[in-house]
Amino acid sequence: MTLPINAVRLACEQSLAAFATLTHPNYTTSWHHREIASALGDVADGECKLLAISMPPRHGKSELASVRFAPWLLTKRPTASVISATYSADFADDLGRKARGVLELPTFAALWPRAALAPDNRAVSRWQTVSGGSYYAVGVGGPLTGRGADVLLIDDPHKNREEAESPVMRERVWDWFRSTAYTRLEKGGAVVIIMTRWHEDDLIGRCLANGEPWRVVSLPAIAEDDETHRAKGDALWPEKYGIDTLAQIRRTVGEREWAALYQQRPAPLEGGLFKPDKITIIDAEPAGVEWVRGWDLGATASGGDPTAGGKIGRMPDGRFVIGDMVRDQASAEDVVAMIKATASRDGCHVPIDLPQDPGQAGKSQVAFLTRELAGFNVRSSPETGSKTLRAEPLAAQVNVGNVLMVRAHWNAALMDELRVFPNGAHDDQVDALTRAFAKFYAPSTTGILDFYRQQAEQTQQKKA
Repeated sequence: MTLPINAVRLACEQSLAAFATLTHPNYTTSWHHREIASALGDVADGECKLLAISMPPRHGKSELASVRFAPWLLTKRPTASVISATYSADFADDLGRKARGVLELPTFAALWPRAALAPDNRAVSRWQTVSGGSYYAVGVGGPLTGRGADVLLIDDPHKNREEAESPVMRERVWDWFRSTAYTRLEKGGAVVIIMTRWHEDDLIGRCLANGEPWRVVSLPAIAEDDETHRAKGDALWPEKYGIDTLAQIRRTVGEREWAALYQQRPAPLEGGLFKPDKITIIDAEPAGVEWVRGWDLGATASGGDPTAGGKIGRMPDGRFVIGDMVRDQASAEDVVAMIKATASRDGCHVPIDLPQDPGQAGKSQVAFLTRELAGFNVRSSPETGSKTLRAEPLAAQVNVGNVLMVRAHWNAALMDELRVFPNGAHDDQVDALTRAFAKFYAPSTTGILDFYRQQAEQTQQKKA
């Protein structure tokens, strides 16, 4: 060391980036590592209680946040307790083993003897310092009874795309975070979540939607705007992943994975299945349109998707136009009133298409709504196939510019939902429109025997 030991100690305690370089000489830091280190430093100093960091894979997040941060925190606060969680117990153990290895370095023990490992408590998943500081590693979903945390550190809570796409798995992660992990915080404790984004409703997405004051550090692989440290179009870590390399990754993983994992936007700006920028906005409904109103019925007034009713029509030239959208998070009684009021406004010439849920309850609901809509042209059918499959015919027309939309207050919300479908938080408006649109592309169900029967009936009528 060229600096006095006290100077080295002070420099490392003040900077996580300096500590990382000292304890891992081959670890090369760039500006984004220093930005992450600064945010984690605010957590260590008690200035930030809720920190969410999202960044691309293989850009140094786990080495800095999940391996170096806990040992560094203990140099500053030797009695602190850390709970470190990730998607599996095995990976949590790996991170715990690496973090423990930092404390086992001769350099660490010489500089911070109060944070040295306790000789009788040094398992990979749970270890303590001689001053009573502690580290506990757990897989997301694992038990934490009896554990407390000054810092709860969660690294990649979702294992892969399949789990992030599953509403059941996302809810399981959220329930564990909310009812198990978060309740382990000591007074004044902090939460750090660091991950690559998978879905709008992943753990970071759910936390940000919950209304608490999270500090967010979002680092896209390629800058989409001018930033403090780089210009629009620059790579995040060009020394390791230059623009050419990132372009190859983008071609390989596809737009959806690129937008989520690498740009920290769980849906591409230009749309996934839909390209809504291809929709032409017009100021009034055109003449001669054949209209249909489709509905997607929400479950309750307190949660889930809202109820939505979309009106779409076919123009005389074969193009399509979205004429109206109604949408509300309503109770069952209010949904009926909304559908009846919308039908009256549309007029009897606009058919109404309702979804029929499976089972007797779904049949009863449709029968009730049909009675309430006496005098209108009402039809219903069960949903078949995936949402994506059902939406593809409408998306095909949108993406070649064959769909127009009447200018109205509801345009922005619909465009946003189209843009992120099928991985957005809501899909009720898309479901309503695709149900209505199905009228225009559904194949005929009239077979050859039906044709001959109809011809015979027409012949008999003429003879009569």
